[in-house]
Amino acid sequence: MPLPIVPFLLAAGALNYPRKKFLTALAFGRAVRYTVVAYLGSLYGRLFFRWLGRYYQPVLYALIALTVIGGLAALYFWGRSRQRSKSFTPVQKR
Repeated sequence: MPLPIVPFLLAAGALNYPRKKFLTALAFGRAVRYTVVAYLGSLYGRLFFRWLGRYYQPVLYALIALTVIGGLAALYFWGRSRQRSKSFTPVQKR
């Protein structure tokens, strides 16, 4: 599961967290994470690729459909927010 690291880097800098402790914790956390990912890949990698080889066409069509639906939804909401911002007139103070 992806987790953005930048907010943690910024927070550590803003709170003056000791650099050596932070880098040690960061290295340890990443080592554990990638060790677990590598282990799971060694266990289930071939099974996953065999499954993907069997069902690649339905998976591909589902991904294409999700991409198209997501793009259309993004265009709809973008157009709607643009229309709202054009129709919005700020109240003037007297």
